[in-house]
Amino acid sequence: MNASSAESGPQQFVVELLGFNDGEKSLLASTFRLTGRRPHSPFSYAEDEAGRTDLYLVNADHAQAMAELRLRGPNLYCPAVLIGGDDGQPWPVVDRPIHWSRLFDTLDKVMLVALDRRASRKSESSDSSMARRRTDLPRLAPVAPARPVRRESVLVVDDSTTVRAFMRSRLTPFRFDVDYAANGETAIDMARAKSYTCIFLDVLMPGIDGYEVCKRLKSEPKTQATAVVMLSSKSSPLDKLRGNWSGCDAYLGKPVEENELLATIARFLPSARRVVNAMLGTEQP
Repeated sequence: MNASSAESGPQQFVVELLGFNDGEKSLLASTFRLTGRRPHSPFSYAEDEAGRTDLYLVNADHAQAMAELRLRGPNLYCPAVLIGGDDGQPWPVVDRPIHWSRLFDTLDKVMLVALDRRASRKSESSDSSMARRRTDLPRLAPVAPARPVRRESVLVVDDSTTVRAFMRSRLTPFRFDVDYAANGETAIDMARAKSYTCIFLDVLMPGIDGYEVCKRLKSEPKTQATAVVMLSSKSSPLDKLRGNWSGCDAYLGKPVEENELLATIARFLPSARRVVNAMLGTEQP
């Protein structure tokens, strides 16, 4: 099925499935047919039947499928979502067994980001065309190369591989430059060597705890301007007060509530603000 923009109902996107067996494809196709009936969702999905692809859905446990994905070259405008294992690919991962609402929430988020990128590219192309029409010169004058878009840098500090994987899946769609550390000592060294816009910092870790890490970061001129967001399963008023004393900019309890995390991303990482506000339905008129 081709993606189509119906006059009513959700906008539909074509999904190319890689590495799934016939039974899994049949189940996914059946589920796609129900996505147009989801309340309050702007998007629906259909399996690729005509060679056009808006999004790749890939069995990450299938080596050949991952090789095929690399050949296809997913990008900001035609992204990918992985099901299962993660071998360090820069795309969001949905764990098995598949939780359907989580899968489609992830698909919606990556397509919202892709649409934002497509709109930006279309606007730039339109502006360029108008400029050419306004000139009578027989040839275009040389144009200086565009400056590369600066990606905001994020550091996630947590000794739990599960939490790091969760944060990777939530941050990847925004295309930040994300690094990871498993303890406070490493995090401090990384923050001294590289300028981060925001650091997501676990409180309870081997070695020095997150409170001490935050105090040190906020006491050094090179790192004191970096936003520090603490992540902790300890969320009593006293724990939050300790976070404030250490100088943190925000304190999120674990498990992290998704809308709260998105709002925090929008607060401290401006490049994601417009997309996050659209996700949360808080876009300013």
